Amino acid sequence: MPKDHHITIEGKRWLLRFTALKGDASGWTFFDGAANPRILIDENARGWSRVETILHELAHAALGPNISEEAITELARVQRRVLAMLYTMTPKE
Repeated sequence: MPKDHHITIEGKRWLLRFTALKGDASGWTFFDGAANPRILIDENARGWSRVETILHELAHAALGPNISEEAITELARVQRRVLAMLYTMTPKE
């Protein structure tokens, strides 16, 4: 069953849904004009791969459809690496 969340990016309300996806992609961003923007994340993605996919799709949503896939991918990878580094530096409670 899909898990829905709503987030606001650049003043626009987006649906963020964790659901089963077909094919090889771990996530998709659909702009659909201003009416129904949504981000779909594969519910089976786990760990840092899931984090990177979320960051990747959020970058698409925030930066728009005209940024290259390579730039979006690199941005998400860098952000994931920094978060992982910070996470390992945080004392466990």
